[in-house]
Amino acid sequence: MTANSSNTHTGNSFLLTNISELYTLSPLAKEGRLTNVQMSDLGMERNAYLAITDGKVVASGTGEPPKTYQAWKKIDAEGRLVLPGFVDSHTHPIFAGTRSNEFLMRMNGSSYQEIAEAGGGIKSSMTATRSASDEALEQSTLANLKTLLSFGITAVECKTGYGLSPKEELRLLKILRRCKDKVPQHLYVTCLALHAKSPEYPTFKDYANACETELLPVIKKDSLADAVDAFIEKGYFSVDDVRDFFLTAKKLGLGIRLHADEFTDAGGGAFAAEIGAITADHLQFASDHSIQMMATSGVIATLLPGSSLYTKIPFTDGKRLIHAGVAVAVASDFNPGSCVLNNLSLIATTAAIHCQVPPAAVLAGVTYVPAVSLGLKDSKGALANGFDADFTVWTHRSFADWLADFGREKPRMVYIRGHQVY
Repeated sequence: MTANSSNTHTGNSFLLTNISELYTLSPLAKEGRLTNVQMSDLGMERNAYLAITDGKVVASGTGEPPKTYQAWKKIDAEGRLVLPGFVDSHTHPIFAGTRSNEFLMRMNGSSYQEIAEAGGGIKSSMTATRSASDEALEQSTLANLKTLLSFGITAVECKTGYGLSPKEELRLLKILRRCKDKVPQHLYVTCLALHAKSPEYPTFKDYANACETELLPVIKKDSLADAVDAFIEKGYFSVDDVRDFFLTAKKLGLGIRLHADEFTDAGGGAFAAEIGAITADHLQFASDHSIQMMATSGVIATLLPGSSLYTKIPFTDGKRLIHAGVAVAVASDFNPGSCVLNNLSLIATTAAIHCQVPPAAVLAGVTYVPAVSLGLKDSKGALANGFDADFTVWTHRSFADWLADFGREKPRMVYIRGHQVY
């Protein structure tokens, strides 16, 4: 990228200089392309600089910056790697309690479903969350978001899902709305009321119907969420249970994201394509038919290798999805029970090794692809001209160093809209 030699703005402007490798992802951002990601699409520049004005990227380039920038404040990257801020497009940060005992149960041979049948799992978190005060939930959520920020995550999708009633889910959504004003990250809120069956309703369908009539209108009226979600899986919600709920959500203009085909082929991937979902997440057991439908309809696949690492379930075959033409995002799935991991660098390397996602697609999968899934295609996930200056400066000197590090090092600095926030 060539610097704009006519730019003489010096007010809220600065140069980040002496960057060993800068990855802008400008080629992808210019095209708005999410598939067939190659190393040449990452916009890598060596011995680089990044020019920022009023929180926006205005230029980048290699070598000595043009003289027009000589009066600007300079920040020395000290020969380090600079990446766009990470976008984590699948997290569950609002909850109370701990489920570490379930980890021991898994190590002793219990399955996810067996733990749930014994009273653990999502319902265990529901009990603890319902018992927690608004203030306690807000403080713990803010602490979780602060930790995510320390790992370079500058935009976050935040799911509810541990209220499991229209009243309790609305409470969690209102707490997340307050959190939006107290963190530097961009928060995208998803209502995952259909995470498991509510104990107050006799069937999954009854609970879904109650959420459709009692929850969705309030979400729309009070602008409490950007999207809705459901856990489509054997022993949880079926496609038939949730179809009416999602049709109503779609009419109200809410985005649709789905937990799909994690333990069995429950038809979640195909339903995501049919209903026009933004993403289908997990997908370990998605059928070839579902994957082809997702590719045709443009549903983004969100891989969550941390949950496989943590629970010993199979890893999603990312290569299979990529070869079919499906766009792939990589997210943490941070939650209290099946993945306490919140280090997206660790998750990215795990996706490269165990999900067979090529390195270029891994970087795009934690930056630009998930940004598009959160409706941020023109502002986040890349350092193209006009994008928000959300970036991370690492101790590493190359992308190869970062990917091979397995998340051991946190970023040295994190910037959001041109302001250092970590």
